[in-house]
Amino acid sequence: MTSHMVLPQIQQRLTAVDRVSALTAHVLAAVLVRLSLPYLTKVITVVGRCCRRAATPQEAEIAADAARWAGGWMPGRAACLENALAAMLTAAIRGRRVHVCLGARMQPYAAHAWIETAGKAIGEPRQPDRPYHLLLRI
Repeated sequence: MTSHMVLPQIQQRLTAVDRVSALTAHVLAAVLVRLSLPYLTKVITVVGRCCRRAATPQEAEIAADAARWAGGWMPGRAACLENALAAMLTAAIRGRRVHVCLGARMQPYAAHAWIETAGKAIGEPRQPDRPYHLLLRI
């Protein structure tokens, strides 16, 4: 049995640059998810170091919304890890840094990936009924 999380609707008006960046990022994310976790962690760390500054919550929301929009154009299913990586890469293309987070919850057991900036989860429900416990922040 799986449980699906309803994500908030896309609130930002996305520019053409946001959309092209997100599509490019989703293609890269599709390659990155094939890496083992240690290599993926290294790649995310290197990309984060190349960014000039941390994204503001609004910039991170735009990156998350753009990644979610681009996921609809990808063949197959864009799950949370692909969307989180695409959002991180979309922000990185703009020179902004966000953290990719991996977490889990019990009953029902589920794993999830999301992005954070300034200690705030971005693009996630405001009051989740069963919150995820952070396992790894990259």
